[in-house]
Amino acid sequence: MSRKLIFPTSKLLLASLLPFYSNTWFERISILVILLNCITLGMYQPCVDDECVTNRCKILQIFDDIIFVFFGMEMTIKMVAMGVYGKNTYLADSWNRLDFFIVLAGALEYCLHVENLNLTAIRTIRVLRPLRAINRIPSMRILVMLLLDTLPMLGNVLLLCFFVFFIFGIVGVQLWEGILRQRCVLQLPHNVLHPK
Repeated sequence: MSRKLIFPTSKLLLASLLPFYSNTWFERISILVILLNCITLGMYQPCVDDECVTNRCKILQIFDDIIFVFFGMEMTIKMVAMGVYGKNTYLADSWNRLDFFIVLAGALEYCLHVENLNLTAIRTIRVLRPLRAINRIPSMRILVMLLLDTLPMLGNVLLLCFFVFFIFGIVGVQLWEGILRQRCVLQLPHNVLHPK
């Protein structure tokens, strides 16, 4: 087995980390953190509190920091225990590469936290964090792989749907052209007069 280890590890460290990351409780805690991440992503309101001055935003930011630290520690433990690259290592699996990309993007966001720099594009990668659950649940992983395998076959169906929607759009524009123009009427109370 050719494993490339970046971290200097001893056999004692590997022997202690392998049972830790393969433990069912470690996986369960990872799933709970992923669910907590889904909840915090759903509660985040970027348009309401862009500067993050409210208590709600500050609490969500603390949770986001904790979740990022957990994901980073999980990735580091797995990299040390499995090796980084080579056969049967952490980066040999494509789902682990996705996890690595998500954690790396989060680290980039924290490293580039400058006041005048807009990091919206990097922050959108947070949305990919729930995809980490696919790696934890084998049945979901099989379904996603099956769905990805069938996508090329759906191309003809999507082309047919586009064609039908396009034709009906043209028919609708030709039949009802301008009929609904300026048909919105403001319903005012009886004591208010219409403007002249």
